[in-house]
Amino acid sequence: MHPNQTMKAREVTGEGAPRAVSPVPPSGIAISTSTRHDALTAKFATSRVTMTLATNVTIMVVGAGTGILTARLLGPIGEGQLAAIQTWPLLLGTLAMFGLPEALVYFIAREPDRGRQLTTTAVLLGLSGSVLIGAIAWVAMPTLLSSQHHAIVDAARVFLLVGVVYAVFGIPHGALRGAHQFGAWNLVRIAPGLAWLVILLCFWALGGAAAIPLSRWFLLGMAAAGAPFLALVTRRLNGPLRPRARDTGRLLRFGFPSVLSTIPQTINLRLDQLLIVAFLPARDLGLYVVAVAWSGIIVPVLSAIGSVLFPVVSADSDERRKVQALTTALQGALIIGIAAATTLAAAAPFGIRLVFGARFGGAVPAALVLVPATSMLAWAGVAEEGLRGLGRPGLVLVAEIVAAAVTVAALPPLLHFVGILGAATASLLGYAMVAFVCAFTLSRSTGAPRRAFVIPTARTIAIFAGQGQRLLSRAKSRGN
Repeated sequence: MHPNQTMKAREVTGEGAPRAVSPVPPSGIAISTSTRHDALTAKFATSRVTMTLATNVTIMVVGAGTGILTARLLGPIGEGQLAAIQTWPLLLGTLAMFGLPEALVYFIAREPDRGRQLTTTAVLLGLSGSVLIGAIAWVAMPTLLSSQHHAIVDAARVFLLVGVVYAVFGIPHGALRGAHQFGAWNLVRIAPGLAWLVILLCFWALGGAAAIPLSRWFLLGMAAAGAPFLALVTRRLNGPLRPRARDTGRLLRFGFPSVLSTIPQTINLRLDQLLIVAFLPARDLGLYVVAVAWSGIIVPVLSAIGSVLFPVVSADSDERRKVQALTTALQGALIIGIAAATTLAAAAPFGIRLVFGARFGGAVPAALVLVPATSMLAWAGVAEEGLRGLGRPGLVLVAEIVAAAVTVAALPPLLHFVGILGAATASLLGYAMVAFVCAFTLSRSTGAPRRAFVIPTARTIAIFAGQGQRLLSRAKSRGN
């Protein structure tokens, strides 16, 4: 497990929260009736989405590099030991954050003058949760790792400190996104992966490594990467540092549905591979993993839109502009998703063989199903960020639960009768369901018709086409 692979934790209606407008103009996903304002706000949106997309791609590349280095340094046994040390603490550390980073995005976007106070309160809540869950996990770790050597169990107990690292350095990064500080927020996201890469390169230069010392250097690297950004968070936010007990309830009411939604989401994303491991030959799993990897290229693009959309919708007090922001972002995400899915599907028959080797040609049929499925899932991710921006994280949890129920019902028979193609089809059904529920709940929450979120208008097409042409022109000019 590597820094960029940790689980990302994801209802209240925000009652009692002042509906303040952020001093930073909402980034330009919203559309004004003014043509000039359209151009200016589109520029804001493009720069922030482009920056976040570049960060997503960088995280993917760094993650691939650290994965390869770890495997080469440790070998199969050492890699397994490191996974045993890290898996439970990383999962429990994420759960101990109680979805507080997402809660900070929402409330700081709405109350920018209290950013420091909200962040301090959230960090103290996260520390309390990490200590409580860490103490329980310390006792339970020998049972959870009953098949591992006692030295690995002891190392996993030490690694439970990752919960403290998450609370102190991980929770505040949500505050930066809520304050529309996307440059700083993206730097915080990249830093842990780069620190881990440097650590692995040092061990590579020294000629080898072992799982236990690497796990401890991982902790030190995360803390060292996060510490400099605490001062940055303090400088970029407003208000007093003193925590306020009255904020505890609403932070947790927003955060709990976000973290609970990771459970059905994990079922949607991982149940297919777990059942393939249990019932199909290893070759089929290998083909399916390649099909998943090929279809996953779509995700970073659309997730960048969602990352910008959440604080934009949270900050705006004008309901009409919120609906405009949501419809424009989701229509644009649909256009991009269809274009990306069409390209990936067309390229799959030769692209998979070219990138992964001729032996993986059998992955093409599953990839052709997973590409549109993943496109729908990525679109649903943007819609879920919109729901959070509206203060409705509970509806995200509902969407994920309904989709998980579809996946659980469809996957076993389809896998039995059609193999990995059936698993891909079950994913398609589950991902389509989460997209449908998100569109339905957005419509109910905003009063806008469902078609407004899923049928691009000529204006939206023109806006996104224009921004795409500008990006291509800029890339060509830099290339020359």
